Amino acid sequence: MALITCKECGAQISEFAEVCPSCGAPTSISKTPPKEENTQQAYQQPQQAGYTQNPELPPKSWLVESILVTILCCLPFGIVGIVNASKVESRWYAGDKAGAKRASEEAGRWTKIGFFSGLAFAFIYVLLVVLGAFNGFWDGYSHYY
Repeated sequence: MALITCKECGAQISEFAEVCPSCGAPTSISKTPPKEENTQQAYQQPQQAGYTQNPELPPKSWLVESILVTILCCLPFGIVGIVNASKVESRWYAGDKAGAKRASEEAGRWTKIGFFSGLAFAFIYVLLVVLGAFNGFWDGYSHYY
């Protein structure tokens, strides 16, 4: 890929670009150049109006949630979530959007599994502690009477 110089602003742009990303001027290989009389006005309006391009964003990576699940809830499932979460943005920016969405779904699935299994483990633990305390209380109570 070669770089060419924009004739309007002098920025270095890709030879495959149809318009300059800096100023919006068409490149020499553009198929449909705008009319000369409205060229300057068309280039300046988006910048003056605060126009910004809205690029497509990558899917949710679940990285923060996966790290929290790993630390607070369930280590094995959280690690699987972190591994899948780390693949989301790298695949997205490599152009593999389907792979990024799949990795995001997997990261979300393993993060949720880790969270709910940690929650179930904590509930069972508290239940067993309470039952053990009651058992000890009743055993101690029955020896004195």
